[in-house]
Amino acid sequence: MNKTRIVTRVYCAQFWFPNTPLEDARMKKLSFAVVALALCLAVGAPALADHHNTAQEGSGQPEGGMPPMGPPPEMKMLDILNGEYAIKFYFKMNPTDAEWVATDATAVVSVVAGGATQQMLFEGHMMGMPFSGLGLTSYDRETSKWTMTWVDSMGARISVYTGTFDDGKLVVTGKDLNQGVTIHSRLSTYNITEKGFDWLYEMSMDGAHYFEGAKATYTKK
Repeated sequence: MNKTRIVTRVYCAQFWFPNTPLEDARMKKLSFAVVALALCLAVGAPALADHHNTAQEGSGQPEGGMPPMGPPPEMKMLDILNGEYAIKFYFKMNPTDAEWVATDATAVVSVVAGGATQQMLFEGHMMGMPFSGLGLTSYDRETSKWTMTWVDSMGARISVYTGTFDDGKLVVTGKDLNQGVTIHSRLSTYNITEKGFDWLYEMSMDGAHYFEGAKATYTKK
């Protein structure tokens, strides 16, 4: 509560209640509480500042300087993915189906926001209907994790996934909702070369047992 609100409430209390002995006692207690709070803020602020400075020193930030800004160097790991793609996309109407449904699509992958994130614009058809998607992938220096978001014209909601990029394989996981049902999702980008990459989507109802739901081969034009 800021000082303005405290003073306002004290004034209102004095206005509405006469200075009866009982109210005098209450006002004295309130005044004492306000003074105590002010002392705590005065003593605590320098201590908090010292703690913040110590944390900065421990994090490798320049003394009294700014924290790291701009695209993290890890974003360079995605440069190989930039380009225009022809896609062979496969999906299953039911995860337990043995056969895959094939369709063609295209995508453009590029760096945006000054290199802070990589964008994918996806265009194709799904179940006989036009299908458009937008994905963003970034490295979060605060969590040391990769973050991916996805939204498309069919689901019409933004999904968020996090994960790692190890041994040339980007794997992110998250939770999706479909008609109120929670679905555990795992997306893998692998076999990455100058010519393209492979992609796999796996889904699970319990987060332990996964089924392949979609896969794709991206080939640079």
